[in-house]
Amino acid sequence: MAENIRKNIADYIKARYAVLVIESFEEERILSELQLIANDIKHKLYIWNSTEGIKLNGNVVDNKVTDLKAAIDYCENQAKDKSSKNLFVFSDAHNYLTDKSNPIYRRRLKDFAISIRNKGYVCNCVIISPSFEISTDLQKEVTILDFPLPSKEEVRDIITQFVNSYRGVQGVTIDVDEILLERFVDVSLGLTRLEIENCLSRALVQDRRLDKDDLKTILNEKKQIIRKTGILEYIDSNLNLEDVGGLQTLKKWLDLRSHCFDDTAKEFGVKPPKGVLLTGVPGCGKSLTAKCVASAWNMPLLRLDMGKIFQGVVGSSESNIRLALKTAEAVAPSILWIDEIEKGLSGSKGNGGDGGTSTRVFGTLLTWMQEKTSPVFVFATANDISGLPPELLRKGRFDEIFFVDFPSKDERKKILEIHISKLKRNLSNFDTDRLASLCGEETFGKDVVLAGAEIEAWVADSLIEAFARKVGGEKKTDLCMKDFETTIHRIVPMGQMRKAEFTKLREWANENAVSASMTATGTQDSKQDNNTEAFMAGRRIDF
Repeated sequence: MAENIRKNIADYIKARYAVLVIESFEEERILSELQLIANDIKHKLYIWNSTEGIKLNGNVVDNKVTDLKAAIDYCENQAKDKSSKNLFVFSDAHNYLTDKSNPIYRRRLKDFAISIRNKGYVCNCVIISPSFEISTDLQKEVTILDFPLPSKEEVRDIITQFVNSYRGVQGVTIDVDEILLERFVDVSLGLTRLEIENCLSRALVQDRRLDKDDLKTILNEKKQIIRKTGILEYIDSNLNLEDVGGLQTLKKWLDLRSHCFDDTAKEFGVKPPKGVLLTGVPGCGKSLTAKCVASAWNMPLLRLDMGKIFQGVVGSSESNIRLALKTAEAVAPSILWIDEIEKGLSGSKGNGGDGGTSTRVFGTLLTWMQEKTSPVFVFATANDISGLPPELLRKGRFDEIFFVDFPSKDERKKILEIHISKLKRNLSNFDTDRLASLCGEETFGKDVVLAGAEIEAWVADSLIEAFARKVGGEKKTDLCMKDFETTIHRIVPMGQMRKAEFTKLREWANENAVSASMTATGTQDSKQDNNTEAFMAGRRIDF
């Protein structure tokens, strides 16, 4: 991996791209790589920052040059010697080059870039920045390069070096064999070199030991570090697919792909699945399924908040999406959960009034989804499919699009059993068939049933009803059928309030999606001739 990065950067340098920007928090790691590149292509490496001035090969040559314009002047004087090949690195330049900064700095950098092209200077400028805001006047001058987080091999080397440096130290116990080393590597993926070393150091100083008990410490640190980005959230989940009531077609589809990420599948020629889009009625288990899949597949679940991608500063949104995707790849195999994706891409059709930011973010996401080779499974959910650009829905972005409708009677029965069991009540005390009918057409009329979230709320409301009886002094105080029968009439179903909207959504799904359920919603609720389905949303497939 490191060799590929070096070659990629070296190619840009040899092609004489005037201004390269490498976005990363790992300044030390980048400088180390640039030094190797400079040595390999016989370039002098000059490094500037605003406190130390100019350094050559690690030694300060002018500590008075603390202003960017003065630094560029110095570098151009060196570049005029055409017998010399130079690589100029600026560590703090991003602070001078924003739209709000003094335009003289942007103009000076642009003049230098023009001179590199027109005067035959054998040099390049490299800007290292954790986040680079591209001002309008520099857009055509700057080329942004990605610098991936450490690969699995690099992480293994970092941890091995750390472990070996403390083996044999008096008072320190290192109990790490080859198997445990691999587990340390897996939980450390997605972190920078510094973060990995910090996590290991903290684990070591806690009890002067490094063993299997420290895996949890490192994992907790990793979760905090990922959350600090403000864009990705590390989701903990102890659920499994059995906690999802119904959706048998979707669950079978996911189960078939659960083993497609390991080496055996790769040897067989199977490529890791790209992802799945779940659309349909709100509150019917789309988000719950994402959490359950992560546990079932034993993969980290990273939730991408599209709303946090977009920030007020020009250029930061594009940087945010690249950082999020880079982190998801670094912890692969992983699941990237994009919840309510339509809200984040609402401006990508060209009418967002944001200067094209939504379009650029959308383009970055589309390109990554199409071309990614890392085993990152994209689990996207959407309530309003009309808010999604058509480019996102074509084959190649997702492996399949599933439609999640209101639960059928059997599915409602399963959902009720799950929630009543979670209350540690005996299921034999309840007529779940009766309850499943009660929260369907029998109570609310034709084609109107409760969604999964509404059933959960119904169970909770019924429990409160039982508790109220206990507080009131009744002898029979536990949850019973009477409580459900009392509270069901307080509910105004979403399916009743938004009936026309959901009918239109089903019409779209019939042509463009696969039904997540094996049975049609309403089939077992209505007494219909010829077994006609009340709803028919999405193709019916079986395995």
